Amino acid sequence: ADFPDEICRNSYYLDVHYTLEEAKLAAVGKIDGEKRDARYGPGESHGIPYRALLPQGVKNVIVAGRSISCDKRIQGSVRVMPVCLTMGEAAGVAAAFAANANGDVHAVDTDKLRETLRENGAYFH
Repeated sequence: ADFPDEICRNSYYLDVHYTLEEAKLAAVGKIDGEKRDARYGPGESHGIPYRALLPQGVKNVIVAGRSISCDKRIQGSVRVMPVCLTMGEAAGVAAAFAANANGDVHAVDTDKLRETLRENGAYFH
């Protein structure tokens, strides 16, 4: 997936830990582990939007890393250190921009954020 407010890319596989019930089902072949823990092919990835770092109803908080808003399968992929690092960089730059915009992280110009990240070496679509 691509997003207009994308702040980084991710290609780490869907590394979702089994619940106890899922482990029992997998043990008897009722869960396809390869499909469940899908891996991206060469050149495949997905974007992470800036808005996933913004808790609703809170004016000046940015979250990055494992606490972003996403579903369980994507969480299993984005919780790894390289992705957390890129989200953290984006959060830090956005916080600096917000400090100059009355502290409202929701008012950050994501085009300017993406441009600055790209100038610093970030890759996204």
